[in-house]
Amino acid sequence: MKIIIIGAGLSGLCTAIALRKYINPPPDIEIYCKPDEESFNPNETPSDPANRRRNLGAGLGLQSNGLRVLGDLDPKLKDKVYASGFPCTHFKWKTSGNVLLSREYVDVLPISRPLLIDCLMESLPDKMVKYKVVKRVVARDGERPVVQFADGTPDKVADLVVGADGIRSVVRQGLFGDDKRCKPSYLGLCGVGGVLDIRLPQHLLDDASMLFFMGSTGSFGYTGLTQADKNKLLYWSIYETDLPERGKKFDHDLLLKQLRERHNGWADPLIGKCLAKAELDNIYPIFVMPELPHWGQNGCVLVGDAAHALSPRSGQGASQGFEDGEVLALLLAANLRECEVGEAVEKSIADFYNVRHARVDKIRIKAMAWKDPKMPMPWWKTYLLYAFLFVYVKVMNLMSLFQRVDDWDAKAEVEKYLSKGE
Repeated sequence: MKIIIIGAGLSGLCTAIALRKYINPPPDIEIYCKPDEESFNPNETPSDPANRRRNLGAGLGLQSNGLRVLGDLDPKLKDKVYASGFPCTHFKWKTSGNVLLSREYVDVLPISRPLLIDCLMESLPDKMVKYKVVKRVVARDGERPVVQFADGTPDKVADLVVGADGIRSVVRQGLFGDDKRCKPSYLGLCGVGGVLDIRLPQHLLDDASMLFFMGSTGSFGYTGLTQADKNKLLYWSIYETDLPERGKKFDHDLLLKQLRERHNGWADPLIGKCLAKAELDNIYPIFVMPELPHWGQNGCVLVGDAAHALSPRSGQGASQGFEDGEVLALLLAANLRECEVGEAVEKSIADFYNVRHARVDKIRIKAMAWKDPKMPMPWWKTYLLYAFLFVYVKVMNLMSLFQRVDDWDAKAEVEKYLSKGE
């Protein structure tokens, strides 16, 4: 069986690992990613640990359901990822004056995204990832899909093409064309941040947490990056801004100036240190996906952000991509035991949507219910925001006693779904 995965990010790599684990014999898998994706050099070995240290890059928060998937796929992989991150048991919400509003109890692992990528890479055979730009994916009714390349090299035909290529997905374009209802939308917010060489404060070492500061001019956060180095601080700021005109890029110097102006004078002394050393390693305009009518057909399927890019408020982007990869692989393995390859692929694509879309849509709706206030805010609106956060977090803590978003078990859900069809 031939499978082509477009995109070597979190969703694509996890999907490849899952397919190799659950399908016997393992399928022939090729992964294609842009030469500059994840800042990997195609002349270097991606699994070389030195590559992880070269670019710590952006960070993310991996919740316990994402770690559960990694444990299902390979306990050693889970342990390696856990050791590479900075495990926290809660979020702290504070005012710009450094007053604690609430603690939100959640198991989360802040980790460098490139470090996490390399951990996944090490679980795959060398040279599986090929650095080549995919120009187009042709989904053909009743025939196997075709992958076409920008450099004019011969087309590839596969039994299954997995679109793990993010919000600008070529695979999604092949499925839905120019339908505007199936394109990502900009939230009007941009995230900036990076990793700084700053000694972690003792309060963060004694009480490991992700800290979120809210004020009249925006939000700022920081946490540790990895247990292995107590001198690596991950920081971020989210603010309201328009996108640059088409063909233009964000003005890096202007964004850095605005970052310092937004948070100048905020009480936590570590914020001042961050502002003094900040270089804005990463700039992320925040896009989200609408609910799509389906996630695939004709041998093509979407996973991760290509199917359901979520607001960062969900805290579930990476974990949902991991769940996608495991569910798809489990369903395909089950259907291959009952059907020929072509039928198994189409059935698995339909089953995948049935198992996953309600789960993801619920997370999407909850995250989008948070409406960021217009900035800057007058003092009275700022205090209303503080009051809202104080109550909101307590409600979230109470609700988590009955149902937690990170309780979802991919293997159990697939088994339950398949048992209904028997």
